[in-house]
Amino acid sequence: MAKKTKSENVPKKMQETFAAISSLTDVFCKEQLNEEYAQMARYLTAALCRKRPSPLTRGKTNSWAGGVIYALGFVNFLFDKSQKPSLTAGGLCAGFGISTSNGASKSKQIRDLMDMMQFDPNWTLPSKMDDNYMAWMITVDGFAVDARSMPLHIQEVAYEKGFIPYIPGQMDEPKKDRATVRNALYTLEAFIIGGPLAEEFVENNPVIGRTVEIRGDQTLEDLHKILFKAFDREEEHLYEFQLKGAGPMDPENKKYISSSAGEGFDEPKPDGVCEEIKIGSLELEEGEAFAYWFDFGDDWWHQINVVSITEPVPDPKGKYPKIIKRKGDSPPQYPDVA
Repeated sequence: MAKKTKSENVPKKMQETFAAISSLTDVFCKEQLNEEYAQMARYLTAALCRKRPSPLTRGKTNSWAGGVIYALGFVNFLFDKSQKPSLTAGGLCAGFGISTSNGASKSKQIRDLMDMMQFDPNWTLPSKMDDNYMAWMITVDGFAVDARSMPLHIQEVAYEKGFIPYIPGQMDEPKKDRATVRNALYTLEAFIIGGPLAEEFVENNPVIGRTVEIRGDQTLEDLHKILFKAFDREEEHLYEFQLKGAGPMDPENKKYISSSAGEGFDEPKPDGVCEEIKIGSLELEEGEAFAYWFDFGDDWWHQINVVSITEPVPDPKGKYPKIIKRKGDSPPQYPDVA
Protein backbone atom coordinates (compact mmCIF):
# COMPACT_ATOMS: atom_id res chain seq x y z
CA MET A 1 0.00 0.00 0.00
CA ALA A 2 1.49 3.33 -1.05
CA LYS A 3 1.49 5.97 1.64
CA LYS A 4 -0.44 9.13 0.90
CA THR A 5 1.10 12.56 1.28
CA LYS A 6 -0.41 14.46 4.21
CA SER A 7 -0.82 18.20 4.54
CA GLU A 8 -2.93 20.81 6.30
CA ASN A 9 -3.72 22.63 3.07
CA VAL A 10 -7.45 23.19 2.59
CA PRO A 11 -9.59 25.12 0.06
CA LYS A 12 -10.15 28.74 1.03
CA LYS A 13 -13.89 28.22 1.53
CA MET A 14 -13.14 25.40 4.03
CA GLN A 15 -10.50 27.21 6.10
CA GLU A 16 -12.97 28.39 8.74
CA THR A 17 -14.40 24.88 9.13
CA PHE A 18 -10.91 23.40 9.37
CA ALA A 19 -9.91 25.89 12.05
CA ALA A 20 -13.08 25.28 14.08
CA ILE A 21 -12.72 21.48 14.11
CA SER A 22 -8.96 21.57 14.65
CA SER A 23 -9.30 23.90 17.63
CA LEU A 24 -11.51 21.27 19.32
CA THR A 25 -9.28 18.31 18.48
CA ASP A 26 -6.14 20.22 19.51
CA VAL A 27 -7.53 21.00 22.95
CA PHE A 28 -8.85 17.46 23.46
CA CYS A 29 -5.55 15.85 22.43
CA LYS A 30 -3.54 18.21 24.61
CA GLU A 31 -5.66 17.31 27.63
CA GLN A 32 -6.23 13.58 27.09
CA LEU A 33 -3.98 12.22 24.32
CA ASN A 34 -0.76 13.65 22.82
CA GLU A 35 0.65 15.80 20.02
CA GLU A 36 0.84 12.82 17.64
CA TYR A 37 -2.94 12.43 17.76
CA ALA A 38 -3.38 16.22 17.45
CA GLN A 39 -1.23 16.39 14.31
CA MET A 40 -2.84 13.36 12.74
CA ALA A 41 -6.27 14.85 13.49
CA ARG A 42 -5.32 18.05 11.66
CA TYR A 43 -4.16 16.00 8.67
CA LEU A 44 -7.38 13.99 8.62
CA THR A 45 -9.58 17.07 9.02
CA ALA A 46 -7.74 18.78 6.14
CA ALA A 47 -8.18 15.68 3.95
CA LEU A 48 -11.92 15.74 4.67
CA CYS A 49 -12.02 19.46 3.84
CA ARG A 50 -10.48 18.68 0.44
CA LYS A 51 -13.16 16.12 -0.42
CA ARG A 52 -15.60 17.26 -3.12
CA PRO A 53 -18.13 17.73 -1.79
CA SER A 54 -16.76 17.89 1.74
CA PRO A 55 -18.93 16.11 4.32
CA LEU A 56 -17.87 18.72 6.88
CA THR A 57 -20.21 21.31 5.38
CA ARG A 58 -23.11 19.49 7.02
CA GLY A 59 -23.46 18.65 10.71
CA LYS A 60 -22.13 20.02 13.98
CA THR A 61 -18.52 20.92 14.46
CA ASN A 62 -18.16 19.00 17.75
CA SER A 63 -19.65 15.87 16.15
CA TRP A 64 -17.08 15.93 13.37
CA ALA A 65 -14.25 16.66 15.80
CA GLY A 66 -15.27 13.68 17.90
CA GLY A 67 -15.64 11.54 14.77
CA VAL A 68 -12.12 12.44 13.61
CA ILE A 69 -10.54 11.36 16.90
CA TYR A 70 -12.80 8.28 17.06
CA ALA A 71 -11.68 7.23 13.54
CA LEU A 72 -8.01 7.68 14.40
CA GLY A 73 -8.55 5.83 17.65
CA PHE A 74 -10.09 2.95 15.71
CA VAL A 75 -7.00 2.71 13.49
CA ASN A 76 -4.56 2.95 16.40
CA PHE A 77 -6.45 0.78 18.94
CA LEU A 78 -7.07 3.69 21.29
CA PHE A 79 -9.84 1.74 23.02
CA ASP A 80 -7.48 -1.09 23.99
CA LYS A 81 -6.53 -0.64 27.65
CA SER A 82 -3.05 -2.04 26.99
CA GLN A 83 -2.23 0.88 24.71
CA LYS A 84 -0.73 4.18 25.80
CA PRO A 85 -2.56 6.46 25.62
CA SER A 86 -5.94 4.73 25.82
CA LEU A 87 -9.53 5.88 26.25
CA THR A 88 -12.97 4.35 26.28
CA ALA A 89 -15.30 5.21 23.41
CA GLY A 90 -17.71 6.71 25.93
CA GLY A 91 -15.01 8.86 27.51
CA LEU A 92 -13.86 10.11 24.11
CA CYS A 93 -17.35 11.09 23.00
CA ALA A 94 -18.15 12.73 26.32
CA GLY A 95 -15.10 14.93 25.84
CA PHE A 96 -16.76 16.39 22.73
CA GLY A 97 -20.24 16.54 24.21
CA ILE A 98 -21.71 13.92 21.88
CA SER A 99 -23.28 10.50 22.39
CA THR A 100 -21.28 7.32 21.81
CA SER A 101 -23.60 6.34 18.97
CA ASN A 102 -23.06 9.74 17.32
CA GLY A 103 -19.29 9.43 17.64
CA ALA A 104 -19.30 5.89 16.25
CA SER A 105 -21.54 6.94 13.34
CA LYS A 106 -19.32 9.89 12.40
CA SER A 107 -16.24 7.69 12.71
CA LYS A 108 -17.76 5.10 10.36
CA GLN A 109 -18.66 7.80 7.86
CA ILE A 110 -15.11 9.18 7.92
CA ARG A 111 -13.51 5.75 7.63
CA ASP A 112 -15.66 4.85 4.65
CA LEU A 113 -14.85 8.11 2.90
CA MET A 114 -11.11 7.78 3.54
CA ASP A 115 -10.85 3.98 3.13
CA MET A 116 -9.46 3.73 6.65
CA MET A 117 -8.97 0.43 8.45
CA GLN A 118 -7.22 -0.87 11.52
CA PHE A 119 -3.43 -0.96 11.04
CA ASP A 120 -3.89 1.50 8.15
CA PRO A 121 -0.32 2.71 7.43
CA ASN A 122 -1.64 6.05 6.19
CA TRP A 123 -3.18 6.87 9.57
CA THR A 124 -0.97 5.02 12.02
CA LEU A 125 0.73 7.21 14.61
CA PRO A 126 4.48 7.55 13.87
CA SER A 127 5.38 6.04 17.26
CA LYS A 128 3.38 2.91 16.42
CA MET A 129 4.71 2.44 12.89
CA ASP A 130 7.46 0.01 13.90
CA ASP A 131 4.82 -2.38 15.25
CA ASN A 132 2.48 -2.10 12.27
CA TYR A 133 3.28 -5.07 10.05
CA MET A 134 1.02 -3.73 7.27
CA ALA A 135 3.28 -0.69 6.91
CA TRP A 136 6.17 -2.93 5.88
CA MET A 137 4.60 -5.49 3.54
CA ILE A 138 5.71 -5.11 -0.08
CA THR A 139 5.62 -7.39 -3.13
CA VAL A 140 8.93 -8.53 -4.60
CA ASP A 141 8.88 -10.84 -7.63
CA GLY A 142 5.27 -11.72 -6.87
CA PHE A 143 5.85 -12.59 -3.21
CA ALA A 144 4.67 -10.59 -0.20
CA VAL A 145 7.65 -9.86 2.05
CA ASP A 146 8.47 -7.71 5.06
CA ALA A 147 10.58 -4.83 3.70
CA ARG A 148 12.59 -4.77 6.93
CA SER A 149 14.16 -8.09 5.94
CA MET A 150 15.17 -6.87 2.47
CA PRO A 151 18.55 -5.46 1.35
CA LEU A 152 19.06 -1.71 1.63
CA HIS A 153 18.74 -1.02 -2.11
CA ILE A 154 15.28 -2.64 -2.17
CA GLN A 155 14.25 -0.68 0.94
CA GLU A 156 15.35 2.55 -0.72
CA VAL A 157 13.30 1.83 -3.85
CA ALA A 158 10.26 0.94 -1.73
CA TYR A 159 10.69 4.15 0.25
CA GLU A 160 11.09 6.30 -2.85
CA LYS A 161 7.86 4.85 -4.26
CA GLY A 162 6.05 5.50 -0.99
CA PHE A 163 5.48 1.82 -0.14
CA ILE A 164 7.14 2.01 3.29
CA PRO A 165 7.13 4.91 5.77
CA TYR A 166 10.89 5.22 6.13
CA ILE A 167 14.08 3.21 5.67
CA PRO A 168 14.52 0.92 8.69
CA GLY A 169 17.22 2.19 10.99
CA GLN A 170 16.96 5.72 9.61
CA MET A 171 14.00 7.00 11.60
CA ASP A 172 15.82 8.31 14.64
CA GLU A 173 13.87 10.99 16.50
CA PRO A 174 14.10 13.87 16.72
CA LYS A 175 15.72 13.88 13.27
CA LYS A 176 13.91 15.57 10.40
CA ASP A 177 11.09 13.81 8.63
CA ARG A 178 12.66 11.57 5.97
CA ALA A 179 10.25 12.62 3.22
CA THR A 180 11.09 16.25 3.93
CA VAL A 181 14.84 15.62 3.87
CA ARG A 182 14.52 13.62 0.66
CA ASN A 183 12.75 16.55 -1.02
CA ALA A 184 15.15 19.19 0.33
CA LEU A 185 17.56 21.23 -1.76
CA TYR A 186 21.18 21.20 -0.55
CA THR A 187 23.54 24.08 -1.35
CA LEU A 188 27.15 22.88 -1.12
CA GLU A 189 30.48 24.69 -1.47
CA ALA A 190 33.42 22.58 -2.70
CA PHE A 191 37.01 23.78 -2.36
CA ILE A 192 40.27 22.18 -3.51
CA ILE A 193 42.39 21.85 -0.37
CA GLY A 194 45.33 19.66 -1.34
CA GLY A 195 47.02 16.77 -3.06
CA PRO A 196 50.44 16.39 -4.78
CA LEU A 197 49.29 17.88 -8.10
CA ALA A 198 47.27 20.61 -6.44
CA GLU A 199 49.96 22.11 -4.20
CA GLU A 200 51.61 24.50 -6.66
CA PHE A 201 48.36 25.50 -8.32
CA VAL A 202 46.63 26.10 -4.98
CA GLU A 203 49.59 28.16 -3.79
CA ASN A 204 49.15 30.54 -6.72
CA ASN A 205 45.34 30.37 -6.61
CA PRO A 206 44.50 30.30 -2.90
CA VAL A 207 40.74 29.99 -3.32
CA ILE A 208 39.39 27.51 -5.86
CA GLY A 209 35.76 26.83 -5.09
CA ARG A 210 32.49 25.85 -6.69
CA THR A 211 28.98 26.15 -5.29
CA VAL A 212 26.41 23.59 -6.42
CA GLU A 213 22.80 22.74 -5.66
CA ILE A 214 21.59 19.16 -5.43
CA ARG A 215 18.33 17.50 -4.33
CA GLY A 216 18.08 15.14 -1.39
CA ASP A 217 16.80 12.33 -3.62
CA GLN A 218 19.93 12.48 -5.79
CA THR A 219 23.02 10.41 -5.07
CA LEU A 220 26.66 10.89 -4.18
CA GLU A 221 27.40 9.79 -7.74
CA ASP A 222 25.30 12.73 -8.96
CA LEU A 223 27.31 15.01 -6.68
CA HIS A 224 30.57 13.62 -8.10
CA LYS A 225 29.37 14.22 -11.66
CA ILE A 226 28.48 17.85 -11.04
CA LEU A 227 31.82 18.45 -9.27
CA PHE A 228 33.64 16.77 -12.15
CA LYS A 229 31.95 19.25 -14.48
CA ALA A 230 32.39 22.21 -12.13
CA PHE A 231 36.16 21.75 -11.95
CA ASP A 232 36.45 21.18 -15.72
CA ARG A 233 37.93 17.70 -15.50
CA GLU A 234 38.37 15.58 -18.58
CA GLU A 235 39.19 12.04 -17.50
CA GLU A 236 37.30 9.92 -14.97
CA HIS A 237 39.07 8.28 -12.02
CA LEU A 238 38.03 6.55 -8.84
CA TYR A 239 36.61 8.76 -6.12
CA GLU A 240 35.43 8.63 -2.52
CA PHE A 241 33.40 10.74 -0.10
CA GLN A 242 34.31 10.78 3.60
CA LEU A 243 31.85 12.02 6.23
CA LYS A 244 31.36 12.48 9.97
CA GLY A 245 35.02 12.28 11.00
CA ALA A 246 37.47 14.98 12.04
CA GLY A 247 38.89 15.44 8.53
CA PRO A 248 40.26 13.62 5.46
CA MET A 249 41.60 10.13 6.16
CA ASP A 250 40.22 10.12 9.73
CA PRO A 251 39.70 6.40 10.54
CA GLU A 252 36.33 7.31 12.07
CA ASN A 253 35.01 8.64 8.75
CA LYS A 254 32.15 6.97 6.95
CA LYS A 255 33.51 6.17 3.49
CA TYR A 256 31.48 5.91 0.29
CA ILE A 257 33.26 4.86 -2.90
CA SER A 258 32.48 4.69 -6.60
CA SER A 259 31.30 1.21 -7.58
CA SER A 260 34.00 1.04 -10.24
CA ALA A 261 36.53 0.57 -7.43
CA GLY A 262 35.43 -3.08 -7.51
CA GLU A 263 36.30 -5.93 -5.19
CA GLY A 264 39.97 -5.00 -5.18
CA PHE A 265 39.35 -1.90 -3.08
CA ASP A 266 41.62 -1.92 -0.03
CA GLU A 267 40.26 -2.58 3.43
CA PRO A 268 38.66 -1.36 5.54
CA LYS A 269 35.46 -2.11 3.73
CA PRO A 270 33.59 1.07 2.67
CA ASP A 271 30.21 1.95 4.15
CA GLY A 272 28.50 2.03 0.77
CA VAL A 273 28.77 2.81 -2.92
CA CYS A 274 28.05 6.30 -4.19
CA GLU A 275 25.54 5.19 -6.83
CA GLU A 276 23.21 3.94 -4.06
CA ILE A 277 23.61 6.60 -1.37
CA LYS A 278 21.07 9.44 -1.47
CA ILE A 279 22.16 12.88 -0.27
CA GLY A 280 19.07 13.00 1.94
CA SER A 281 20.10 9.82 3.76
CA LEU A 282 23.41 11.26 4.99
CA GLU A 283 21.90 13.27 7.86
CA LEU A 284 23.82 16.36 6.80
CA GLU A 285 23.40 19.56 8.75
CA GLU A 286 23.98 23.18 7.83
CA GLY A 287 27.56 24.18 8.64
CA GLU A 288 28.85 20.61 8.40
CA ALA A 289 31.89 19.80 6.25
CA PHE A 290 32.96 16.58 4.57
CA ALA A 291 35.69 15.39 2.20
CA TYR A 292 35.75 14.42 -1.47
CA TRP A 293 38.79 12.54 -2.79
CA PHE A 294 39.19 12.33 -6.56
CA ASP A 295 41.80 10.19 -8.35
CA PHE A 296 43.49 7.71 -6.02
CA GLY A 297 47.13 8.43 -6.77
CA ASP A 298 47.13 12.05 -7.92
CA ASP A 299 44.93 12.71 -4.89
CA TRP A 300 42.83 15.79 -5.50
CA TRP A 301 41.34 16.53 -2.07
CA HIS A 302 38.30 18.76 -1.62
CA GLN A 303 36.41 20.09 1.36
CA ILE A 304 32.63 20.35 0.89
CA ASN A 305 30.70 22.70 3.16
CA VAL A 306 26.94 22.41 3.66
CA VAL A 307 25.81 26.01 3.15
CA SER A 308 22.06 25.51 3.43
CA ILE A 309 19.29 22.93 3.36
CA THR A 310 16.02 24.28 1.96
CA GLU A 311 12.76 22.37 2.41
CA PRO A 312 11.11 21.69 0.07
CA VAL A 313 12.94 22.25 -3.23
CA PRO A 314 12.17 25.89 -4.17
CA ASP A 315 12.12 25.13 -7.90
CA PRO A 316 10.89 21.53 -8.32
CA LYS A 317 10.99 21.89 -12.13
CA GLY A 318 14.62 23.05 -12.10
CA LYS A 319 17.36 20.81 -13.39
CA TYR A 320 19.54 19.50 -10.57
CA PRO A 321 22.29 19.16 -9.66
CA LYS A 322 23.61 22.41 -11.04
CA ILE A 323 26.53 24.81 -10.63
CA ILE A 324 25.50 28.22 -9.27
CA LYS A 325 28.85 29.88 -8.49
CA ARG A 326 32.55 29.62 -9.41
CA LYS A 327 35.52 31.15 -7.60
CA GLY A 328 39.07 30.88 -8.93
CA ASP A 329 40.39 29.23 -12.08
CA SER A 330 39.97 25.49 -12.54
CA PRO A 331 43.29 23.69 -12.25
CA PRO A 332 44.34 21.46 -15.14
CA GLN A 333 43.72 17.84 -14.27
CA TYR A 334 47.39 17.05 -15.01
CA PRO A 335 49.40 20.21 -14.23
CA ASP A 336 52.68 18.69 -15.33
CA VAL A 337 51.41 18.32 -18.92
CA ALA A 338 49.37 21.52 -19.05
